[in-house]
Amino acid sequence: MSKKKQFGLILFACLVMTGLFAGVNLMTREGSTANDNKQQIELTENDSQQVDVSEEIAEETKVNSLTDETIDLAKEEPWLSANPSDKESSLESTIVDERISDTDLNTQEATGIMDVTQDNSPDHTSQNIVEENSDNVNNEASASTDNTVEKVSDGVGGETSNLSSSEEEANSSEDSVKGNQDIEVSTNNNSEEVKEAIVEIIKPDLGLIYDCSTIDYLSYIPKELVYDSAIETALDISNPSLKITAKAAILIDADTMDVLYHKDAVTPVFPASTAKLLNVLVTLDWCKLDEEVTVGEEVKYIASDSSKALLVRGHVVTIKNLLEGMLLPSGNDAAYVAAAYVGRKSLKNEDATGEEAIKEFMRLMNEKAISLGATNSCFKTPDGYDAIGQYTTAYDMGMIGIAAAKNEIITNISKKSTSKNIFASGEMIRWKNSNSLVNKGSSRYYPYALGLKTGTTTMAGRCLVAAARKGDKTVVAVIMNSTSTGRYQDATKLLDFGLQ
Repeated sequence: MSKKKQFGLILFACLVMTGLFAGVNLMTREGSTANDNKQQIELTENDSQQVDVSEEIAEETKVNSLTDETIDLAKEEPWLSANPSDKESSLESTIVDERISDTDLNTQEATGIMDVTQDNSPDHTSQNIVEENSDNVNNEASASTDNTVEKVSDGVGGETSNLSSSEEEANSSEDSVKGNQDIEVSTNNNSEEVKEAIVEIIKPDLGLIYDCSTIDYLSYIPKELVYDSAIETALDISNPSLKITAKAAILIDADTMDVLYHKDAVTPVFPASTAKLLNVLVTLDWCKLDEEVTVGEEVKYIASDSSKALLVRGHVVTIKNLLEGMLLPSGNDAAYVAAAYVGRKSLKNEDATGEEAIKEFMRLMNEKAISLGATNSCFKTPDGYDAIGQYTTAYDMGMIGIAAAKNEIITNISKKSTSKNIFASGEMIRWKNSNSLVNKGSSRYYPYALGLKTGTTTMAGRCLVAAARKGDKTVVAVIMNSTSTGRYQDATKLLDFGLQ
């Protein structure tokens, strides 16, 4: 074979091999690209599935979080449902308002300015409400409402009443219940909310009577009260002929202890908020005026229709603040705060529960009553709210009233028509006196009056322990279970007679 043919065969073989190599390479690249595309598609699908799963997990977590939050909110104030007579606002608004209050108080960066005449609403959320006088007419509570606020028109604040005396009696109340909350509040909310630990509030079982029509309360009062020689001698007088509306009454010379007039003075009656005089006396036995007290859960112990000084958990107040809160706006919350504080001091246990502290304070109150000569009384509540087994007499309240009239701290407070207080925690509050005898703008104003304390509940009716001083003579008049206007007329008549 010639060299020319050999060279042609070699060239042909090279061309064939080159073609084969190119074909194999082309097929290999296409397969790789297909596999890459397939893998990319699979990865995209997996990413999509992961996003979907993540979104589902996030949504589920959100739902679970909301559910848990709802459950926690429902546990915020479980005690409210324990008492069917407590008529609180919605749970949600109560919790939100309380968290705001506690935030402001705990950070001490908020300021509060409140004008309080008498508060009879369990809801503290009202703001910027125009201030009214404590003597304006207010709606009467139903048979189950206690510690009602009396607002009678005395021309104060330019308001007058066209009600007849019978209508006024039917529509007025005095120490607190539904409707009137004269508050003006200005607060600066902190940007960070301080969440309070959720704890269950356990109320002391003090036997409060919310509906006296369902309770045979008379069966809890001794059939025969103490009528010893001291009482018999005190009441053995030539009783003047005075027309008094009250079921029971007494007039006593505070200096000589001579009884000047009496009417059913040893008949069982109910103290209502006049019991706060005894609370104040016990508190003064144990405390100095400048002692500071942090308001705790005890403010939740009061009945929902109570009169209030508008104290909130976290407020830091002085004993003097508490005394004014009891004696002027007749704050049941102030009465319980003082009781819890003094009760723990007496027990020498700052960690004592609210229930233990309140019960100890009631023991102190009853001991104090006996030491003052009030031997026919049994006090069950620190604020005087109607309770099973609680009772007193006009004579006993006279003994307590005399002790109060001789205490300058009490008379200096109770003769004020208004009082401005600044709490240690920064809030400012202004209270008005529920006693029309000391309000100069009132038609019932009595120029010699020193106070002392009003009281109203369904069972007690309208009550008033009044002291007056003219010259060097001081007298105490006790009016128990009278009418809305009758108690002031009765008191004025007795005080005039005693000071003549």
